[in-house]
Amino acid sequence: MPDVFDITLECHGALTDLLGGDTVQLALDAPHTVDHLIDSLSERWPEAAGLLARTACARGDALLPPGSPLGDDDRIALIPPVSGGAPGVENDDKHLTAAPLDLDALMAETEDERCGALVIFGGTVRLTNAGRTVESMDYSAYGPLAARTMADIERETLEAFDIHACRLQHRTGRLGLGEMSVYVVVRAVHRRPAFEAAEHALEELKARVAVWKNEYYSDGTRAYLEGTEVPTPERPRHSPGDQS
Repeated sequence: MPDVFDITLECHGALTDLLGGDTVQLALDAPHTVDHLIDSLSERWPEAAGLLARTACARGDALLPPGSPLGDDDRIALIPPVSGGAPGVENDDKHLTAAPLDLDALMAETEDERCGALVIFGGTVRLTNAGRTVESMDYSAYGPLAARTMADIERETLEAFDIHACRLQHRTGRLGLGEMSVYVVVRAVHRRPAFEAAEHALEELKARVAVWKNEYYSDGTRAYLEGTEVPTPERPRHSPGDQS
C-alpha cells in the first residue's frame, strides 16, 4: 500500500472559488482518514480553513464520519453548508433537474381521490436580497447525496404526518428573476396536516439537501449564500430551541 494516496476532490459551493476549481487533486499522506484530509486541505488553503471546518465529506450518496478511512484513488465530495446550487453527477431527475420544473407532472404523480387537501409551495428567484439587486441565481447540487436526501425527506414526512403524498423537486443551473427553483407538493385528507407537512418538508430541504445558491448582482458581483451545516452522526442538527 502506498504511503501517499491520490484523492480526487469534488468541490461545491464557495469551495469551488476558495480551492480554485470544481475538481482538485490532492496527494494525502497518512493517516488516510477524512479528518486528516480536512486538516491537510486547511493547511494548503488557509483562507478556506473556516469553511472547511464546517464541511462534510461524502463518497457517492453516503456521508462519511471524520474517522472514516480513505482509499487510494478515492473520489470525495466536499459538502460545505448548504443553502438549498451546475448539476451534480448522476442526478435523479425525479428530484433534481436542469429543465424547467413541471408542476403538472407533479400533480399527476400525486393525484389521489382520497385527498381533499392539496398544498403546493413554489420558490422563485426574487429581485432583491439583503438590500442588493439580484439579476440571476446559479443553483448547483451534489447530485447523488441531494437526490437521496430529498427522497429521505419525502419518506420521513409521509411517516410523520397524516398525509398521502409528498414530492420535492429542485431546479439546478442558472435561473433568471421569477423562474421557479423548487416545488413542494403535499396531498392529505385534511388541510392542517397538509400545511404542516409541506412546511416541514421545505425546512428539511433547506437544512439538509446538498444544494448551493450563487447570487449574481446588478453591480457585476456575485456571492454564495450562507448555509446550514449538513447534519452527520457526530454533528446532528439541533432544533431552534435546543441549547445543547
